[in-house]
Amino acid sequence: MRTRIFSSRKILFLLLSSFACVFIAFSGKYIPVFFKGISLWATCVLPSTLPFLFLTSLFTELGFSRGLAKRCALCIWWVFRLPALSGYVFCMSILSGYPIGTKLLADLTEKVLVTREQASAMTVICSSSGPLFLLGSVGSVLFSSRKAGFILFFSHLSAILITAFLLRGKRGGQPDSPVSLPGGKNTDAVLYSSMLSSVLSVLCVGGFIAVFYLLSQMLRDFLTLFPFFRKTPLLLSVLSGVVEMTGGCKLLSESGSPLALPLCAFLITLGGASILMQQIAYLKKAGIPIGRFLLSKAIASPLAFLICLLFYLFQ
Repeated sequence: MRTRIFSSRKILFLLLSSFACVFIAFSGKYIPVFFKGISLWATCVLPSTLPFLFLTSLFTELGFSRGLAKRCALCIWWVFRLPALSGYVFCMSILSGYPIGTKLLADLTEKVLVTREQASAMTVICSSSGPLFLLGSVGSVLFSSRKAGFILFFSHLSAILITAFLLRGKRGGQPDSPVSLPGGKNTDAVLYSSMLSSVLSVLCVGGFIAVFYLLSQMLRDFLTLFPFFRKTPLLLSVLSGVVEMTGGCKLLSESGSPLALPLCAFLITLGGASILMQQIAYLKKAGIPIGRFLLSKAIASPLAFLICLLFYLFQ
């Protein structure tokens, strides 16, 4: 066991050292790439994330979430066999996008409002991108087509719901009653705290995007040393998106390939390493098992690709 842990740490050390050496040796090339990552975050992610982060935080802090959880309880149980709070977290995730659903789920677990086992099951339905990113940033900005954004949104959401249905629990039992969520605070107190937490969260997201965008560029530069990858630019774009999703979607939108939109659906549903690392960090911190979460991603991502491809073929 010690040998395996040591080996993993040694591999991580070598990777990080290589990254640092390459960045130092070619700083003139990669510092502008890092700034491109920041620009990508500022133009495509920040406008579609910060407003909803703030509104979601207010929604929770003021206690409005209790009524939503109560209304969703029966439906979420009979369709997906999930706890009542799943409906609330799902709605917040859909409105706000990555990584809000998993962050909120981790908060509820740490406050003992759901068990770790319940939270593990809820991860299937509580990890999604937001409508402003899909419709605005990817659809309107990258593909210059609001219709493309709607196709992406429908494909992404359908894949998540189908996956949650496929992975639902066994029959039996009764739906739980929605517990009292924290909320109902004085509005004078929550405005500042909600804005502060939202700004810190969106800055953290920006840091992840910028660093992983840089890593994805380094990966592309390395892979283009091989003739096979130079002849398959679409594959290079997908591999870049697996590292950093937003940059991968940008490359796909510029490729002109008929598979660009379905591949974007795949990358957005997967999230890429940048978003996955954020979500896993929240889940691990709360002690939530991640096996079911990773399984749902492995199912939903190709499913989103297939649904989006069918829309593209029959539109």
